[in-house]
Amino acid sequence: MGVKIAFVMMETIYPQRGGIHEQVYLLKRELERRGIKAEIIAYSKRRAEERGKRLLWLRSLSPSFIRKIVKGDYDAIVAETAWISLPSIISSKVSSTPCILHLHSIESKQDVGLTMMGKTLVRIFEYLGKNFCDKVLVPSENDRVLLNSKKAIVFPNVIDVDAFSNYTPIDLKRPAVVFVGGMGYPPNREAAEFLIRVAKILGDKANFYLAGPSPPPVSPPVYATGYAESTIPYVMSADICVAPVKRGGGVKLKMLEYMMSGKPIIATKKAVEGIDDIVYLNAESEEEFAKRIIDVLEGRVNLDFQRNRKIVKEKHDPKVAVDKILNLISNLQ
Repeated sequence: MGVKIAFVMMETIYPQRGGIHEQVYLLKRELERRGIKAEIIAYSKRRAEERGKRLLWLRSLSPSFIRKIVKGDYDAIVAETAWISLPSIISSKVSSTPCILHLHSIESKQDVGLTMMGKTLVRIFEYLGKNFCDKVLVPSENDRVLLNSKKAIVFPNVIDVDAFSNYTPIDLKRPAVVFVGGMGYPPNREAAEFLIRVAKILGDKANFYLAGPSPPPVSPPVYATGYAESTIPYVMSADICVAPVKRGGGVKLKMLEYMMSGKPIIATKKAVEGIDDIVYLNAESEEEFAKRIIDVLEGRVNLDFQRNRKIVKEKHDPKVAVDKILNLISNLQ
């Protein structure tokens, strides 16, 4: 299939991985495995540990950046998040190229991360995207309802399913309770600090691992990994995977990785939003998490967490996602 696809971003951490960048990385890799040209066109680049630059949505409207997209002679332009929708739409109209807006969450509806001005701006960009892009990809049915657009298509988030065969579990102290996430993001930071308090409740009954960049200060029995190329070896090694996430939007990638591991999962209702049929244990307070952890460790939980693997393979494999996006592009041409 002679297709050339541009993934347009405000900024990229490529070849580092994580979050939204992980989605683009995995889609790009699967397309290239099939011999299809896929390029990341980003206005700015940074490392995962660094803070994002300010006003990139405005800077990315520069004629030179738009000209770069237009001159790429792409068959499809995929705008990664609403923030980059305007230069993507302009490039699409100038080059008569289909434009697809890929929303990883409906940011205007989130309860975190944006000022009132920021929410107003992203609401405008979402409006432009759903009116002037050809299609809009959203990660769940919940997000499709929130966006309220006939152009919206559910396009589930993906994880590196192959990595669970390619990596080996990392050596951790037992029992190991693992949390995954970039902790520069406030909801993940809050979750990490929450787990530090849970660890104090449990004392020496469990070891906690915070796997991801920008962790808070920790001391045993809590350990922090910092940035890792992949958090999957930590997930594979976990005795229990946890997600005490209270805020944020979209489908959480950590939950999909937890599911693919087949390990016991303890999470808040917020953490599992948008994931149908997930098998997990619910907990909301620090005391409930501590109790659930002990219940699992002492064998008092009888749930088939292995069922989660089937859900991920059927809905969240990059191969499935690329089949869907190629079919979409074919129909738009």
